[in-house]
Amino acid sequence: MKKTALLLFVAFITLLQTNSCKQCSTPKETTTDTTDSTDIPTLKSMNEAIKLDSLNPVLYYKRALLYEANGDLKSAITDMYLALSIDTLRPELYLYTADLFKKSGEPIRGISLMNKAIATDSFHIPFYVKAAELAYIDTNIAKHYGMALDYLNTAIQKDPQNADVYFYKGNVYKEAGDTSKAISSFQTATELNPKFYDAFMQIGLLLKEKKDKNAAKYFDNAIRVKENGSDALYAKANVLKEEGVKLYDANKLPEAVSKLQQAIAAFKQVIEQDHRNVEAYMGIGFSYYQMDSVREAYEYYDKALKIAPTYAGAHFSKGLCAEELGKTKEAIMLYQNCLNIDPEFSRAAKHLKDLQEN
Repeated sequence: MKKTALLLFVAFITLLQTNSCKQCSTPKETTTDTTDSTDIPTLKSMNEAIKLDSLNPVLYYKRALLYEANGDLKSAITDMYLALSIDTLRPELYLYTADLFKKSGEPIRGISLMNKAIATDSFHIPFYVKAAELAYIDTNIAKHYGMALDYLNTAIQKDPQNADVYFYKGNVYKEAGDTSKAISSFQTATELNPKFYDAFMQIGLLLKEKKDKNAAKYFDNAIRVKENGSDALYAKANVLKEEGVKLYDANKLPEAVSKLQQAIAAFKQVIEQDHRNVEAYMGIGFSYYQMDSVREAYEYYDKALKIAPTYAGAHFSKGLCAEELGKTKEAIMLYQNCLNIDPEFSRAAKHLKDLQEN
């Protein structure tokens, strides 16, 4: 779970930095050099340029990019300190240097730098967010979640209408295991930004984990705000599928069939957007199989295997269908394929043994 939360966290930090004050990222002096990382000259030419204009912070920034690209983070950090010694007011220099500290495994130094940045501009929200990110990813910092939340809460005091910061808070609470506060933070983000797709998704996923029937509503909201939100469609389809299984187990067959048919329709929408989404084919196959539509299930498991021929679960599921359809030799082959891929697949081993003994 942490990997997913961290990816989302970092992605939105990047978004907020991109949308931050454009004036802050404009060089103070008119110059042909910019902090654009495209068309970076060679290291040799950069050294020559710095000799001719040693007080240009942008040149040190560009050379730092070259050092970073070559894996020399130490030299990149040294250059960024030189850039910051010349220009202490440019936010992107601080933020890039903090990223270098993150990559070099020195988040505490990055946090210290962000504190200096905050001292230069206490209303620049990305500084607080970057400090929170560095604390959030470093489990060596005592109470690192608490430190991250402190920075984010300060950011909210500075900019209480910033939906992104509430989203970051939600991710921290989620990773800390406080689901209720995570949902509350994500909900605040959607209230401030009614088109916040990822916040709707996070609420839906958390509610799904709690088996809360309101999960589908939040996936619907996510679908509504993003035209090609296949992950929201897929999540909703899974909710419908699980509800169908629950109804089936409760012997409410008509209601179960209705939910499973809705799940199939949603999975098919996913496939319309991404015809290689193997899990959507598997979801359809499972739903058909649950309704005793074995031939249809067999066809969709077969489609899944054509996309992912090394998917052990697809071999097993297609094998179940083949077995029920009387295709014993094929079922044996499919179970064997499954076990070749995953020797620990106990259900496949049992079915294979039963067929071979008979």
